[in-house]
Amino acid sequence: MRPLKYVWIVLAALALPVQVSAQVQDCDRLAASPLDPQKQTPGLSYNQLNANLAVPACKKATEESPQTARLWFQYGRALEKANRLPDAIYAYQEAVKLKSGAAHNNLGELYRDGKGFQKDLNKAEEYFALAASLNSPEGKSNLSALQAQQKKVGGGTIPKELVGSWAGKGSVCLKTLDKKSLSKWYGMVFTSNELQKGRVSDYEIGPDLCAPQKVTGQFPTYTIAFDCKPGDDGPYTTIEKFTIVGDQLSIDLNGITVWKRCPN
Repeated sequence: MRPLKYVWIVLAALALPVQVSAQVQDCDRLAASPLDPQKQTPGLSYNQLNANLAVPACKKATEESPQTARLWFQYGRALEKANRLPDAIYAYQEAVKLKSGAAHNNLGELYRDGKGFQKDLNKAEEYFALAASLNSPEGKSNLSALQAQQKKVGGGTIPKELVGSWAGKGSVCLKTLDKKSLSKWYGMVFTSNELQKGRVSDYEIGPDLCAPQKVTGQFPTYTIAFDCKPGDDGPYTTIEKFTIVGDQLSIDLNGITVWKRCPN
């Protein structure tokens, strides 16, 4: 049996507050955001952040405490200020794994602004929503602003950039969508409020008539939800992502198909 004095020493040691290392304190002091719900200090605005000091401090802090979400977020924030975007994205992703609302928000901003990623408003909205669910005030405000913007863009009208005739890769551009033409053409025609599809396969000869119910995004990428009345089958709903580069149209619906704009 251990002496009573030893037991009291152990209990006293357990009662002492856990000491935060100098590296963690430096990272908190130099890179915390005022809008991070997990912050341990008042924080600095992005303009006030000194990347030359914050990056090495937060690197050491994450090495010492790799399971602390706020440190990874702060490291990512410092790296972004240093314009080291790939490294910043990695740090934000590590913070996201640890449930950092602030890191979710910052990744959403990168997708929204096309910074370090291809611009993707749907992905941005997803990250902002997750940030909001983790009590990030920036996530909540960014989500509201993005949804308000999409509401203005959204509606039942197909964006003007899509309007016209398109033919699938390797197909011939034809002006009509009759069954005779469809025997050798897979194509589509957009008007201001509908999409006509001509499909050729073992089981279906179009044309389909699809009316847009919701349009989100902005040039060059749009996501459109359609309600369709096909030529040979029952009504269905489809959600498709359209990306336009020059006269090339990429349609992502369970995979990516490339189309070319037909001459008017």
